[in-house]
Amino acid sequence: MRVSVVAGISGCELVALDADPSWQRQDVLATVPKQAHGHHCQRNIFLGEVELRGPKTLADIGATSSVALTLLLTPLIVATASEDGTAKLWSASSGGSLRTLQGHTGSVYSAVFSPDGQEVLTASEDGTAKLWSGSSGECLRALQGHTGIVYSAVFSPDGQEVLTASEDGTAKLWSASSGECLCTLQELFYSAVFSPDGQEVLTCSGDGTAKLWSVPSGECLRTLQGHTDAVKSAVFSRLN
Repeated sequence: MRVSVVAGISGCELVALDADPSWQRQDVLATVPKQAHGHHCQRNIFLGEVELRGPKTLADIGATSSVALTLLLTPLIVATASEDGTAKLWSASSGGSLRTLQGHTGSVYSAVFSPDGQEVLTASEDGTAKLWSGSSGECLRALQGHTGIVYSAVFSPDGQEVLTASEDGTAKLWSASSGECLCTLQELFYSAVFSPDGQEVLTCSGDGTAKLWSVPSGECLRTLQGHTDAVKSAVFSRLN
C-alpha cells in the first residue's frame, strides 16, 4: 500500500513510501527523517482519529491502498513524587518546573500519567489517591476509602479504571471518571498492576506470594508461590 506520513501541525509531507499492511508503529517511524523525530518528544501516529500503537498493524487500523498518516510530536513531561507532600511536573527538554500538584497531607509515594497523558494519578501516605489535570494542576477527584498508606496507584490500559494498593491490606479498583470504588481485593499488598489487556490484576504481598485476579469480579485466578519472604514488586511482560 502507498503511505504518506505528514507532520501533525503543519500538514507537510515527511515521507511517502510503499508500506506493507503488516507494518507496526516502529516500522513506520523507521521511515521518518531523523530531523522530524523531535528531541524529548513523544511520537504518535494516527490514521484519522485512530492511533497506530502496541501490536496494531496498518491493516488493523483500517489503512487501505493509499492513505495519509499523521505524525504527532508531543513534548515529554516528567512527573515526580516527593515526601514533601507534592508531585511536580517538569519539562524533559529544559528541566524547568511546569506546575506543582498540591493537596495531599502526607508524603506522595507515586505519580503516573493516564494513557492519554491528560491526567496525573498520585498515591499518598494520607490514605488517598488523587486525579489531577495535567494541564492546569487542578485536583479533579480524590479516591477515598483506604484506611492506611496508599503505596501505589495505576491506570488501566484504557484509562477507564484506577487500581490502588494500600497498607490497610487491600487493593481497590475504582472508576477513573466517577471515583466510585468498584471492587476490593483483601490481602497485604505492596503493589498492584493491570495486565496489558486490562483483564487481570497482578498483586504482590507480604506473605511471599504474587496473585493474579480477575477484573472486575475480584476472583483470585492463581497464586505464584516460591518466595520465602515478602514480594515487593511484580509486573507483566509487554504484549508483542
